[in-house]
Amino acid sequence: MDWRPFTTLTAEGYDIMVVWDYRDLTFNWKQVLTYDEVCLIAWSMGVFAASLTIHEIDSRITKRIAVNGTLDPIHDSRGIPRAIYHGTINSLAPNTLRKFYRRMCSERQQFETFSANLPRRTVSELIDELHSIEDYTIFHTPQITTWDLAIISREDGIFPVENQCTAWRGLAQVIMAAGGHLPDFQAIIDTHLINKVRVSRSFKAGADTYVAASSVQQEIAHTLYSLFQRVYQSDQDNAGYSINGDILEIGPGHGALTSLYSPHRGQGSMTLWDLVDMRPEGCPDDAIFHACDAEVAIRRTPSRSIACIFSSSTIQWFNSPSSFIKECERVLMPDGYLVLSTFCANNIEEFTQASGVGLNLPSQRQWQAMFSPAMTIYVCQASILTKTFDSPRDVLKHVRDTGVNALAHGPQATVLARKVLTNYPLGSDSKYHLTYRPIFIIARRNDINQQ
Repeated sequence: MDWRPFTTLTAEGYDIMVVWDYRDLTFNWKQVLTYDEVCLIAWSMGVFAASLTIHEIDSRITKRIAVNGTLDPIHDSRGIPRAIYHGTINSLAPNTLRKFYRRMCSERQQFETFSANLPRRTVSELIDELHSIEDYTIFHTPQITTWDLAIISREDGIFPVENQCTAWRGLAQVIMAAGGHLPDFQAIIDTHLINKVRVSRSFKAGADTYVAASSVQQEIAHTLYSLFQRVYQSDQDNAGYSINGDILEIGPGHGALTSLYSPHRGQGSMTLWDLVDMRPEGCPDDAIFHACDAEVAIRRTPSRSIACIFSSSTIQWFNSPSSFIKECERVLMPDGYLVLSTFCANNIEEFTQASGVGLNLPSQRQWQAMFSPAMTIYVCQASILTKTFDSPRDVLKHVRDTGVNALAHGPQATVLARKVLTNYPLGSDSKYHLTYRPIFIIARRNDINQQ
C-alpha cells in the first residue's frame, strides 16, 4: 500500500496519518509528539510493523486496534504460512499483483472502489518490502504485544482466519467481522473510535434535561456509593467514615456521585475532571474542577499520588478503558481505592437492535480481567436496570435527554431516529423497554511494600 487508498477516510476530532513502506522501520515520530492522544489502527503487515515501532509513542496511544494481521506475520500457524509467503514473492508481477488486490476484496464493488485509488508502488519495491519484512521477523521481536481489539474478517483470503484466531488468543479482545482482507476502515473508525467532540456536544446539549431524565444513572451512583461505603468502613475499621487523602473524580456530570461522597471527605484535596465544562451542582467550594479529557489527563498525573478515584457511568465513553484502568493503578497510592461503575456488553440492547448503533463494551469477565495483580478486587458486580416507555418516541426522548445520542449526530441521528421508530421491539406487556447493564467495581491498590 501507500496513502492513496485511504484518502476518503474521515474522523471528527482526529487527524489521520497513514504510515506505509516497511522496507525500513526506523521512523521519526516528531510530528506525532504534538498530539495528546493517538489511536492506532494497524492492518495486515502493519500490525507487525507497528508492534516494532510504536513503543516510542506508547504513552500517547489510548487505543490499539489490529485488523487482519498478527504479531507473527510469516508463520505456519499464527500468520501467513511460509510457503505461501515465499510463493507470493517468487510469483509477484503486475498481473499477479492485480489478482492479489482482487483477493483482498470480498465483493466486486469493493474492488472497483479500491481500484479508483490504487497504490502506486512498483513490483520491485514490493518484493524488496516483502524480503525486508521477513528479515525483521527473524532479527526483531514485537515491543508491543497487548492490543485492545483484534478484528478478524471471516473471509480473509490473505491471513488465514484460523491462524489469526490462534495468534490473538489471550492478547486482545477478538471481534469477528464480515468481509475479506481489506476491511471497511470507515466503519471501523465510526464504530470503535470514540468521537469525543460529539460526546461533549451531546452531553452539553442535554445538560438542562439530564437530571430529570437520568434516574438510572442516579440509581447507579447511589448503588456504587453504598457498596464503597460498606467496603471502606469494613476495610478501615472506621465507624465514623472519613475518606482521607486526595480524591479524584472522573466524569462527575451533574454530581450524582459527588454529592454522596463529598460530605465524608477528611484531609486531602478534591479534584474533578469532565469532558464538559460544567461544574457539578453541590460541588464544594474548595474542590478543583478541570474541563479535560481524562484519558489524556490521567497519563500526566504523578504515580502514587491519589488516595481514591471515583467514576460513575463514564469510562464506557473512553477509547481504551483497559489502558485507563492501568493508569489508575499507577496513580493510586498504596491502599488507594478505585471506585467505578460503567456498563457491560449488551447495554441498551433494544436500542442497539433497532438502530444498528451501539458501543462495543466488554463483558463482566473482561472488565475484571483488566485489573492486574497489583489490585485487590472487593466488588465486581453486574446488574440489570430496565426502564419502561409507552412508545419508541419516548425512548428516543430519554436517549436524547441523557446524552446517549452521542452515538450519532446530524443526518446520521435522523436516520437512527427513523430506524428506532420503525424497528423498536415491543415487549410482551405492550410496552417498550430499555435495559441497562451496569457493572460496579471497587478495588484497592495493594501495599507496595507487601508485594
